[in-house]
Amino acid sequence: MGQVAEDRRAHGRFAVKEGGLAFLETIPTTIVDISECGMAVHFVVLGEEPKTCFPLDIFHGAENFYLAGLPAELVSVVDSPPASRFSIILVKRASIRFGKLDDEQKNRLKYFINTMTTGSC
Repeated sequence: MGQVAEDRRAHGRFAVKEGGLAFLETIPTTIVDISECGMAVHFVVLGEEPKTCFPLDIFHGAENFYLAGLPAELVSVVDSPPASRFSIILVKRASIRFGKLDDEQKNRLKYFINTMTTGSC
């Protein structure tokens, strides 16, 4: 029997309620899941892809929440399976690590996780 791989993340990931968006500079994305140290997003490839390091804004319309200017770093980008085999839209999944956050950013991020997620992934 093989061993189950251990999750090496320092913080648990939480699925985000519908309506959670992030802007990687000017690239709009949908937040898939989030933790205190990073997040995963989906974005439609329209030519421009995220840079290695960028400021990140988090938005949730249903809760009227906006958190601007988080330092972020791109960890990986992979193709995401299309919703339909006939789809011509290319969607990618990006894994993002937050940079050094100040106390207010940490508190607002914790608030987002506590109120705008559906539970751990």
